[in-house]
Amino acid sequence: MDADHLPEMLARLKLTALRDRLDTLLDEAARRELSLRETLALLCEAEVAHREERRIQMGLGIAKFPFVRTLEGFDFDAQPSLDPKQIRDLAACRWVANGDALLLLGPPGVGKSQVLPHFA
Repeated sequence: MDADHLPEMLARLKLTALRDRLDTLLDEAARRELSLRETLALLCEAEVAHREERRIQMGLGIAKFPFVRTLEGFDFDAQPSLDPKQIRDLAACRWVANGDALLLLGPPGVGKSQVLPHFA
């Protein structure tokens, strides 16, 4: 097997994030003294994380939000009726794993649209 063709094979398999970070990830695996199985898991985790980030960015692009806001930037002082702890807990999305639904109600201008993308 010719390791010189590895980047080409990774590109052909559409594992571009892995191809682009291969040396760094292998160095990390060696530094942490990972087994072959653990190294493979590390490589797969990097590719999956990259694809998930791309999926999120694509979804945000398709949604055409007028601007990107983060939960960290939300002004809870401007909306004292919101409990920051509860909102952050909801943002963890445990309610999804439980099979629960989430319904945000309130009058216009209270921040529903700003908070909602953090639950997607």
